[in-house]
Amino acid sequence: MKNVVITGSTKGIGLGLAKEFLKSSCTVFISGRNKDRLEHELVDLKNTFGKEKVAGGHYDVSDYAQVSSLWNTAVKEFGSVDVWINNAGIDNSILPYWELDSSEIGPVVNTNLTGMMYGSHVALKGMIAQGSGQIYNVDGYGSNDMMRTGFTVYGSTKRALRYFTESLTKEADGLSVQIGRISPGMVLTDLMIDGLRKLPTEQLEAIKAIYNIMADSVETVTSFLVEGILANTETGAKISWLTEEKIQERFSSEEYLGRDLFSRYGL
Repeated sequence: MKNVVITGSTKGIGLGLAKEFLKSSCTVFISGRNKDRLEHELVDLKNTFGKEKVAGGHYDVSDYAQVSSLWNTAVKEFGSVDVWINNAGIDNSILPYWELDSSEIGPVVNTNLTGMMYGSHVALKGMIAQGSGQIYNVDGYGSNDMMRTGFTVYGSTKRALRYFTESLTKEADGLSVQIGRISPGMVLTDLMIDGLRKLPTEQLEAIKAIYNIMADSVETVTSFLVEGILANTETGAKISWLTEEKIQERFSSEEYLGRDLFSRYGL
C-alpha cells in the first residue's frame, strides 16, 4: 500500500490512475481546478473504495502556493506521500499556430510545464525531508519529437517535460527519491473526443484512421501504468504503454486495422 497524490485527477487518465491505485489497496489524494467535478468524483470514489482511502482538494498547479498546500494537506491526511504524479495538463485548439488565439498559449504552458515543475519542486523537497518517495511526470504528444499541425504549443511543453525529467533525474542522483516518466500513448479521453468534434471532416477522418490502430481506453492504459509504477524500484524509469514493438505489431494486425473506436461517440 502506498499513499499517492495525482494532480489533474478528476477526469481522464488522472482519474483512471486514481481508480487503479485504489484497486491496488493504495490511498489516493485527487486534485483538480473544477470544484463541482472534484466533489462529484470524491463522493463516487469514497462510496466505491471507502472514505478512509480517498481524499482530495481544489488546487491550481500553476500557483506554487497552492501546490505547496496540496502537499501539506495530503501529508496531513495520510502521514506521508509515497508517489506524486504530475498529470495535470490541458490542450489547445488544434489549429495552425498563427490561427491560434494567443489567449490559449499561456494556460497550456503554465499548466503543462510550469505546473509540472512546481509539483516536482514541492514533492522533491518534501520527499527528501521524509526520506523517500517517487515522482512521475506524464508524457504526451511531442515528448518523443513527433510533430503535427496544431500541436506546436502542447507538444513543446511535453518535449520540455522530457528534458526536465531526464535532467532532474541526473541532478538528483544519489538522493532517496526516485524520478521517472510515464507514457500513456494515445488514450481516448473525453477531452480528446471533444477536441476531435471541432475538426474539419477531412482532418478528422485522417486522425481517426491512426487512432483506431493506436489508441486505447483509459482503463486499459492506466491498469498497465499503475502496475508498472508499483513494481518500479529504480530512478530514471520510463513506464510506457505504447512501445515501438506494439506499434509495429498493430500495423500488421487485422484486429487493429479493422477497429472502429469512434462509433460509440457518434464520430
